[in-house]
Amino acid sequence: MNDEQKSQYETEGYVIVDDAVDPAMLEPLLAAAKRVKAKARSGEVDLFTHCTPNGEVMMVRGLFAPEFNEPIFADYLLSDPVMRYVEPVLGSELRMGDVLLFSSPNEVDHTGGWHRDFGKNPRDGSPEVEMEILNRPKNGLKWHLALVDDSRLQLVPGSHARYRTDEERECLVNGSKADISAQKVIHLKAGQTIFWDGNTVHRGIYHVEPERMTLAANWRKHTEGEEPAETDERVKWLLADSVRDFLPKKMHIHYDRWRALQLG
Repeated sequence: MNDEQKSQYETEGYVIVDDAVDPAMLEPLLAAAKRVKAKARSGEVDLFTHCTPNGEVMMVRGLFAPEFNEPIFADYLLSDPVMRYVEPVLGSELRMGDVLLFSSPNEVDHTGGWHRDFGKNPRDGSPEVEMEILNRPKNGLKWHLALVDDSRLQLVPGSHARYRTDEERECLVNGSKADISAQKVIHLKAGQTIFWDGNTVHRGIYHVEPERMTLAANWRKHTEGEEPAETDERVKWLLADSVRDFLPKKMHIHYDRWRALQLG
């Protein structure tokens, strides 16, 4: 990530780039993603699948697991085009990242709710509480790679660095799915990547048409001395010994760093 890209990322909360994936990898990634979706829809593999209210698959986790048998996703996360963006931000000492698949439902449209990726932190805190959360050091980098054209991510530029507005609170806290006046629809062409800050106010739109096939991925910065914690339910599938064995050897050090911090 060059200085101009970093500046936009820090100011607006996102930046779109054209060269964060090897073009020769796009078609194989799309084919693998379609196989993953088919296995998730049929129930053949269900490690942790997010569904719409009527039960249709919209997000699939576990892409590194041998049950899916798609090594290309780990290869993609380790690839040079990805690392050229990750290492200038996080450095070279990394902890296990992840890749998951966002897809479109097959029958009924679904609109996701507005949110920040706050985890277990307070969602309706005072300005002081919320700004403390927003100003914490960033130890991860996340992005979306569009395998086909994708206009399903909506976000509010700059919202990652400020307290929410009254309009945003209505959506974030009270669950309104109305449009936000400052929102931006992110248009990605196949092969484009958006690096973005999960603290931005954002939502996903899951419509039947056109098809969505987008990879969401991340890396984490590794620092010594962190205390082990309970494993997030969404990634407990990673604890299986078979997962480590299935990963490329180059990724074992990243996996081991993550595994050492899991209480299960």
